[in-house]
Amino acid sequence: GSRVDWVETNIEGTTDGRTRGEMLTILDAQSFDQDFNPWMAYLTAEWQVDCNWIFSTGAGSAGRPPTLTELYAVDPFLAILQQGFTQVRGKPDLHAERLWQFDAGLRWDYSNFRGGIAGFYAWIHDYITYEARDDTLNNAGIDGGLGVNFVNTDLATLAGGEIYGELDCNEWLTPFGRLSYVEGRDRARDERGIIPGSEHEPLPGIAPLESRVGLRIHQPCKESRWAVEFAARLVDDQSRVATSLLEKESPGFTTYDLRAYWKATDNLLLMAGVENFTDKYYHEHL
Repeated sequence: GSRVDWVETNIEGTTDGRTRGEMLTILDAQSFDQDFNPWMAYLTAEWQVDCNWIFSTGAGSAGRPPTLTELYAVDPFLAILQQGFTQVRGKPDLHAERLWQFDAGLRWDYSNFRGGIAGFYAWIHDYITYEARDDTLNNAGIDGGLGVNFVNTDLATLAGGEIYGELDCNEWLTPFGRLSYVEGRDRARDERGIIPGSEHEPLPGIAPLESRVGLRIHQPCKESRWAVEFAARLVDDQSRVATSLLEKESPGFTTYDLRAYWKATDNLLLMAGVENFTDKYYHEHL
C-alpha cells in the first residue's frame, strides 16, 4: 500500500493581540510558511506454516508533518510531559518526521490454546521532541514546571513487542495473559537544552512494561452468553526517563479488576465491573 499527502501551514494576520512581526521575533523565525509532502509505503506478508500457525511480517516508511501547536505555539501551558505543567513554544522551521519500521509476528490457534508473539523496531529521522528552555517555574516552587521548545532530533528509535495467550482448561474456565513493552531512545540528543542529560537519553512519555493475567469463567459452550473475569494488572517500575526534561522514575504496582457480561438477547449485551477493587493507591508513570 502507499499514500501521498500535501500539507501547507502558515499564520495570516495577528493572533492573541500580537502582530506578525512580534510572532516572528518570539519564535525566532524568518517565515511562518511551510510546505510538507509526507508519503507512506508499506509491504506486509503472511505465511500459513500449517493449519495452526501463521507467521506475519511487514516493513514500511511513513512521514508525519508537525502539528500547528508544534510549529506556532507561544507559551501555552499544556500537559504534554509527565509533570503536567509545561509551557511550550513552537518552532516554525521544524522538519517532518520520517519513520522506517520492521515488524514480525507469530500466531497460533489450536482448539483449546490461542496466542501470539510480535515485535517491531523503528528508526525515526527528525523525530519531534522537546528541549528544556526555562526552568524558572520549577525554581519558583512548581514541582516539575518547565518551559520547553519543540525541536527535531536527528534520530530516535522505538522498539517493543507483546505476547499474549489463553488456554481453555475445560469447558468453563479459561486463564489468559498479555505482556507488552516499548522502549524509546533519542540517539542524537548531545547537549541539547539547559538541563544535562545522557547522549542516548530515553524518550519522554514512554509507558513501562505492563502485563495482565487472569481467569475467565464462562458458559460451557462455544459462544458463551455470560462470563465473569478476574484479572490482575501488573505494571513494572519505569527507570528509563528523560532526565533533561525533569521526567521522574515511577514505582511499579499491581491492581485487581472484576468484570462480567451477560448477553441477555441477541441485540442486548449488559456489562459491569469494578476496577482496582482492593482500593490500591498508585499512580501511572504518565
